[in-house]
Amino acid sequence: MLKKNILITGGTSGIGLALTRQLIDKKQNVFIIGRNESKGNAILNSIKSPNLEFFQCDLSELSQIKKILVTLNTIKNIDVLINNAGAIFDKRSLNSDGIEKTFFLNHLSYFALSIGLIKKLENSSDPRIINVASNAHKRYKIDINDLESKNDYNGWKAYCRSKLLNIFFTYSFKNKIKTRINSNCLHPGFVNSNFGNNNQNFYRFLINILKNLLAIDTDKAALSPLNLALNDEFKNVNGKYYFKLKEKKSSKESYNIELANQIWDKSLEYLK
Repeated sequence: MLKKNILITGGTSGIGLALTRQLIDKKQNVFIIGRNESKGNAILNSIKSPNLEFFQCDLSELSQIKKILVTLNTIKNIDVLINNAGAIFDKRSLNSDGIEKTFFLNHLSYFALSIGLIKKLENSSDPRIINVASNAHKRYKIDINDLESKNDYNGWKAYCRSKLLNIFFTYSFKNKIKTRINSNCLHPGFVNSNFGNNNQNFYRFLINILKNLLAIDTDKAALSPLNLALNDEFKNVNGKYYFKLKEKKSSKESYNIELANQIWDKSLEYLK
């Protein structure tokens, strides 16, 4: 198997960490991005691999993304970018620029990193972007006039909409950028990870009960992005949505080209 340079956001816990361990076992070069520096350093000390590097960055902050992009663009090439970082917030929270965090972290960070690393990805012979979305995208439609959930905020609704935005972004990327980089997305399943643990109330309690009853473990959930990253079967595949490595239809709304164009343009405005 050819060694690839693979960048994973949210690589210090959950699916991201399980995926990191699996890729290191397969002798890949892995770069992980995480918000917590001490957690990142603990993972480096635990895995102890010369093929693993950690970068600290709060991906809910545009200024930090711009800063980390300067560092990441010193890497010779990036073969695979796995946009995995995400969270759900029971209370509406804003970043330092006054932008709602679910929208920024779960959608705009994918957008900013993908666009900011185009040249590095295009240096690869087989460039791939993999966006971790969710079947939850089917629960709510996009309100193009309220992307930041200012009206009647609901954490679950904001999360579901952010996952639909991931799919719009995936489907639009190659055509909008006019690139040879392939972009696909996936639903990892309902995963027993630390997702939702940033919340401190009954919301967190309920999520944890459901995870213990229904969720799959992170190692199993990581198999989908692992195969999308490494398997030659997906070398020339673009603009698809997968669950358990089977192509699935996303929601009817996700194929709305006019809405996709509006989302693309509005997202770019946020990143200027």
